[in-house]
Amino acid sequence: MWLEALRQAQGPIVINSGYRSPQLNKKVGGVATSNHVTGCAVDIRCSGAEQAITFAYILLDYAKESQSEFDELFIEKNKYGRYWVHFAVRPKDNRRKVSFLNG
Repeated sequence: MWLEALRQAQGPIVINSGYRSPQLNKKVGGVATSNHVTGCAVDIRCSGAEQAITFAYILLDYAKESQSEFDELFIEKNKYGRYWVHFAVRPKDNRRKVSFLNG
């Protein structure tokens, strides 16, 4: 539902990363407790900071309107200037962690 809400609002989206095996997660520098390892996270490609912020606010609005919980919503940027939104929903114990511009 989350990604469908984003797609309906913005059109096609590109997922850079979803489930990662523990070995791949380690290779890409992910923490051992990453939501990617349990298949609960995605990284959504963004064309820049403005699109990342738009995506984040659509997801936050969806959380409010649907009264749904999420675990993590981060806007991240790598050393090459590429942006993405990291988004995770766990089956339980969601923390509603929000952070813009890590990395």
